[in-house]
Amino acid sequence: MENWYLTCYKSGTPNLYKAQNLLYKIGVTTLSPSIRTSRLRSDSQTYRFIVEPIFKGYLFTFFDPEKVHTRKVEHCPGISHLVRFANTIVPIRKAVMDEIMCLPLCMNDATNPNHKITTSLKESQKEQIKNIVQQKEAHARTALFLAFLEAIQ
Repeated sequence: MENWYLTCYKSGTPNLYKAQNLLYKIGVTTLSPSIRTSRLRSDSQTYRFIVEPIFKGYLFTFFDPEKVHTRKVEHCPGISHLVRFANTIVPIRKAVMDEIMCLPLCMNDATNPNHKITTSLKESQKEQIKNIVQQKEAHARTALFLAFLEAIQ
């Protein structure tokens, strides 16, 4: 059965793009939600706007382990490993992924705002996801999200 899994890619944006491209070729759907941030330029007192992954170093992958073996995903160039909880590769709950896909920068035709998604997440969990995404520091966002996933498994 197809599920979403959290996958760690090797550092660097080129590895993210390489992994997404090669995973697509083996039939794995990927999602790397992004956020727009601003940074003060070093050469002047103005800000530069940057679009970066919300969870740096992590990529969501959607596949059926019976059709595409997890080793095939892990051996894909650009991929480091699938994230494990208690030494087991655990799928991410559909409700969590639905909430992530409803974030403004994650929306596409498949997840448009008019499409009503019913999730089994509590309101407090939905708020936690929104608070995680609003964190300024990329590493803090990632650490909080991993802790959140581990807590609800």
